[in-house]
Amino acid sequence: MDDFLFVLGSNWQLSLAELDNCLKNSEFKGRIKDYSANIAIVEFDNLVKEKYYVNKLMELQFMLGGCQKIGKIYEFINIHTIFNAFPYIIENFKEVEKARIIILKIIDKVLIEIFPKIQNESLFYAVSIYPNLFDDEYYSKILVKHFLPFLNKEIMEILIQKGAQKALYYQYPEKYLKSGNLNPIFPHVVIKYGLLNKDRAEIIFGFTEEGLYIARTFTTDDPNFKRKIDEERPFKEFKSSISPKLALTMLNFLNLFEKRKSKKILDPFVGNGTVLLFALLQDFQVYGSDNNIKKVENSIRNINWLLEELEEPIPLLLNERIKRTDVENLSEFFEPNFFDGICTEPTLGPYYHKQPYYNRVKELIETELEPLYKVTFREAYKILKHNSRICIVAPIFSTMDGGDTQININKIAINYKFKSIPMIDANRIINKSNQKLQFRKQSMRNLIDAKKDQVIKRKIYVFEKKK
Repeated sequence: MDDFLFVLGSNWQLSLAELDNCLKNSEFKGRIKDYSANIAIVEFDNLVKEKYYVNKLMELQFMLGGCQKIGKIYEFINIHTIFNAFPYIIENFKEVEKARIIILKIIDKVLIEIFPKIQNESLFYAVSIYPNLFDDEYYSKILVKHFLPFLNKEIMEILIQKGAQKALYYQYPEKYLKSGNLNPIFPHVVIKYGLLNKDRAEIIFGFTEEGLYIARTFTTDDPNFKRKIDEERPFKEFKSSISPKLALTMLNFLNLFEKRKSKKILDPFVGNGTVLLFALLQDFQVYGSDNNIKKVENSIRNINWLLEELEEPIPLLLNERIKRTDVENLSEFFEPNFFDGICTEPTLGPYYHKQPYYNRVKELIETELEPLYKVTFREAYKILKHNSRICIVAPIFSTMDGGDTQININKIAINYKFKSIPMIDANRIINKSNQKLQFRKQSMRNLIDAKKDQVIKRKIYVFEKKK
C-alpha cells in the first residue's frame, strides 16, 4: 500500500481541515480517503514516486500545526474481523481463534516490512492504538485490556521466531492499562526512545469505522522545539496567547505554500509575537503592529531571540516592521495592496474566570468588539493584495444566563468586500455514519478551538479579499 496515516491533533476537525487544505492547495497533492477522530488516511498523487519521499513527509510534518505523526500504511484489516477476534463476550471460541489467526498472518507479513533486518538483531517496538473515538467503550474495555496485550506478546514471539536476538516492547503504566484510560505514546516519547531508527519502531494500529490500518511511524512532530519557543522566549503571556499549533494551522489557511520567502505576513494584534515567531520558522517575511508599545518591544525582542537561537541573520530593518499603532491606522503605515496574508487574533475582551452575564457580554460586543473588528476588516481591505486571505479569530462567550454569544463576523467581513472561505471542502470530505464524526454544513465555514467548559472559545474564520 502507498497510503499514509496521519495522527491528528486533539482538535481533530481543525486538524483534518488543515490537512485537507494543504493536500488540495500545496505541492503535497493528495486526498483524505478515510478518517476518525484520531487519524486520517491519505493517498498522495505522486509522493511515493520520489526517491527521498520521507524527506518530503518531514517537510509536511514541520509545516502542519495539527499533525502529531505520519506513518506508512502496510495493511488494512476489515472491522468485522477485529470484532470477531475481540468480541465483548466470547461465545464461539473457534470463530475467535480463526479471526485471530487471520490477524497474526497479516502482522507476520507486516513485521518483515517494518524490520527489514531481523536475524540476530536486538529490536524494540511500541504499539500505539488509535481508536475511532477515545470515548468509545470498545476502546477502554477491549482494545486496551485485551487487544494491546495480545499485540505486544504476539509481535515479540514472531520476531523471536524470525531470528531476532532480543525483542522488547514499550510498557505502558499499569494503572492506565487497568483503568482502560490509555493514551497512545506521544511524539516526545517516539523521539526519546529512538523509535524512528531501523532497529526500533512505533507500530500504529489506527481504527476507523471501516477497519484497522497498520502503519509504522516515519516522522513525528517535535513538541519540545515548539515548547522551547513558546515557553523560553524572553516575553510571554500564557493567559491570552494562542498556541504554536494554532498559529501554524492558521498560517496554512492563508494558502501561501509557494515561494514563502517572498510572502509578507501581517499580525495587526501582535501581542508578544506568537504568530510572527512561527511565521518566521515557515520562512515568511513578518510584519506586526499593536497599540501597546510594551508588546511591540517584547515582540521585537522575542524575534531577535529566536533568530539568535536559530543562528540566522536578523533581517534588515526588522524593528521597522513591527509598528506601534492602532489597527484603525494601519493603512497610514503600510502601503496599499502590500500584504500577501493577515493572520491574527484581535483582543477577545476581558479574561473571565467564570461565566459573565449576557447583558454584560452584549454591551462588550456592541461597544468594543464589533467596532474593533469593523476597522480591522476596513484596514485589511486596503493593505491586502487582491484575492489574498485573512485568517482571524473571534470569541464565543459562554454566558451565565444567555447561552453562547458571539459577534456576527460574516456580516462585518461581507460589508468590507471579503468573501467567506469554507474551512472544510464538503466535496473532499465524506461524512461518517457516526454523528460525532460528521461535519454539519454550517460548521464548514468556521471551526472552534476550545477546551471543555472554557468561558471564551476561539472561533476561526478565513476570508478572501474580493477585487
